[in-house]
Amino acid sequence: MPRIAIVGSFSTGKTTLARQLAQDLDLPLLPEVAREIVDLGFKLDKDANAEVETLIFLRQYYSELAHPEFVGDRSLLDVMTYAGWVMENQDHRKENALWEACLDIATYHLRSQYSHVYYLPIEFPIVLDGLRPDDPAFQADIDERMRKLMYNQDISYTSLTGSVEERLIQVTQDLEK
Repeated sequence: MPRIAIVGSFSTGKTTLARQLAQDLDLPLLPEVAREIVDLGFKLDKDANAEVETLIFLRQYYSELAHPEFVGDRSLLDVMTYAGWVMENQDHRKENALWEACLDIATYHLRSQYSHVYYLPIEFPIVLDGLRPDDPAFQADIDERMRKLMYNQDISYTSLTGSVEERLIQVTQDLEK
């Protein structure tokens, strides 16, 4: 059963690739939970807090549990990466215990959560989407944190580079192995 996570910093082409891959493989596309959270009126990234990160985690985790097969436009890896930044760049509050409980759950299940993890490095200029900041330094920080998280959690992944078409070819070849 393919449980595919497309991961990486913002504005690396994850959504474009995930949509096409889900269509090509006839698999459900898991939505980007962060966009749903914004629609509820919450702030993301640099303006988020432990409660928001916990809500994002719970919705992502539920979405992944509810589908035996999927292509994920985001994953628990993304949630952990962004939340890690938030927790390190805010004063510690008692509400951080909410996030720490999520982190325990995530690290327990992380290696078995996905059949394939595809990492998209930063290759293109940031495309403003009304959600993420126009901040290359923040983008690079998230990218570094993502790679470090996958290394520290011993997550096996395949890096994809090039155009959407080239990335799709790389995924197809990998899935045929």
